[in-house]
Formats: sequence, structure tokens, C-alpha cells
Amino acid sequence: MRSSLARSDAPAAAAAVEVTLEDVARSAGVSQSTASRVLNGSARRVRPENEERVRAAAARLGYVVDLRAQATAGRRSNAVAVVVDSLRDETAMQTAAGIHGWADAHDSLVAVSACRLDGERAAELVRTLRGQRPRAIFVVTPRASTIDPGVRRELALYAAHGGLPAIVPAGASEGARATAVEGAPDGAEAAFGRGWRAAAQALGGADCPILSD
Repeated sequence: MRSSLARSDAPAAAAAVEVTLEDVARSAGVSQSTASRVLNGSARRVRPENEERVRAAAARLGYVVDLRAQATAGRRSNAVAVVVDSLRDETAMQTAAGIHGWADAHDSLVAVSACRLDGERAAELVRTLRGQRPRAIFVVTPRASTIDPGVRRELALYAAHGGLPAIVPAGASEGARATAVEGAPDGAEAAFGRGWRAAAQALGGADCPILSD
């Protein structure tokens, strides 16, 4: 797997070179398969000292995982995508923050996008996101009934290929505060707890609220 970033230990005037997984493995003094398990994710355990050496070598050389290559290989990234109606919707953003909080606490990366979910462009956005093969796609909206049918079709296709889609309500009608949700920060708003709970359900192995209203 290759990265187009320049080596961090190369002179600034030098031309950028591709840093490969093989480069990282050689620098860390481990096999390429061991480096791959550390950087690309694997169920097989790696000795802590080897993991530390691999991560240090990757940082020193400027290597980053190519998520597109992972997708081509049929593997999902550890990223989570969140789509909200508007960045100005405070309740939706608090819900997205709850999703981010749970995912971050469990070693997933989160990217948030904003798009009017009742328009055709939203379906294009979800199509693009599912092409990046994230671990899950959360659609946060106070008006699930108005989501464009194209968005639902894209989420259904994503689910059919093994993805975890969830439509998370961001309305103000949910009464319980997030302090009732295990692990959520004390004093968090109800919307934050709703997002935290949705992420725990989808990513934590419980029943996922797929395409729910």
C-alpha cells in the first residue's frame, strides 16, 4: 500500500517520493505483514513493542493509510460518516457530537458533512460516502419523513453491501438527558445522549437502528 506523502526525513528540496508499507516495515525491523496488521487493522494481535516500532516508523516516514486502496481491496475503513441537515442546527450538531464522542472513545475516526437531506444532492453525497466504505453512515435529521427517497435508496444499497446505516432523530421531543446513557459525559444534553446511544447501538454490536425513523 502506498502513500503519496514525502518522507518526513528527506530534505525539503528533494522531490516527493512514495512511502510504501515495505518502507515502514523495513524501518521498524518487522515483516510487512506485521506492519500491515498494525496500520491497516487486523483481528490478529501484534506484540506491543512491535506495534510501537511500526507506528513510530510510520510517523517518522510520513506514511498514511490509503483508504481508497483499502476500499478497492474490499475492506472497510475505521472511519464513520455523519450527515446533518445543517451545521447551524444546534440539536443536530449536539447529536452528531454524541456520535463522535462514542466513536472517538472506541478508536474510530469521524467526518461530519452537511447537506439538505430533502434534496437530490443529499443522495449524491451519501453515494460518495458509501464509495469510501466507512464503517457506518449516520444521517442526523429532525425530519426523517422528509428525507429524499434517493438517500434511503443509497443507504439501503450501503446496508446490502455490509455497511451500517442509521437514521438518527434529532428532534427536541426526546426527554431523557444523556446522563442516563452509560459512558456519556455528565451534564451532556439530551441530543448528545441520543447520538451517543445511536453510535453504541450501531458500532457496539447491538441491534442497529437501520433506516429507522
